[in-house]
Amino acid sequence: MRFIKKLPFLLVALLFSSVLIIQGCSDENNRPTGPDFSNVPEPYNMSNADTTYTKEGGVEIYVIEEGVCPSGEEEFCTVTPRDQISLKYTGRIFDGGTGEGEIFESTYVDSTRSSAIITNLTPNSTQQQAAQIEGFRRGLLGMKEGEKRVIIVPPSLGYSDSRPGVNGMDLRDETLRYDVELTGIQ
Repeated sequence: MRFIKKLPFLLVALLFSSVLIIQGCSDENNRPTGPDFSNVPEPYNMSNADTTYTKEGGVEIYVIEEGVCPSGEEEFCTVTPRDQISLKYTGRIFDGGTGEGEIFESTYVDSTRSSAIITNLTPNSTQQQAAQIEGFRRGLLGMKEGEKRVIIVPPSLGYSDSRPGVNGMDLRDETLRYDVELTGIQ
């Protein structure tokens, strides 16, 4: 008899517990989230480029803002393969020029606004992320401190046959766009 009196209470408790468990397992709460790109600045306007040229292999360079070398130090103020550099950049899938392509990596991720440090820009370096991209590496060479440029990397000099991609995106057949600001050469 006591059990029958407690049965409604047990049913309500069981129902309430089931609702909490189901709510805790919903896709919305357990969905993997990628990096937060909400602080990424607007893409550089390529139509305002000071200079445009193409490097070996089809890497396109759009110099948005020229860097400045102190007088007499020209040979030390442009990026060479031996340099360690600091830069801010955002990588997007190239969409034909508007810059609104999907972001796949950035130094502005998760409220961070610090520069990335890249060393050893020689071919086949073991750097992580963007510096592994041959076209990105080629696009950095020759930059001056303070310079801003857009680097367009064809698939053959991008991820092509390498790993499937960055942040869960398959970039092997994509043309890539990097908006880069060189903040220092060490």
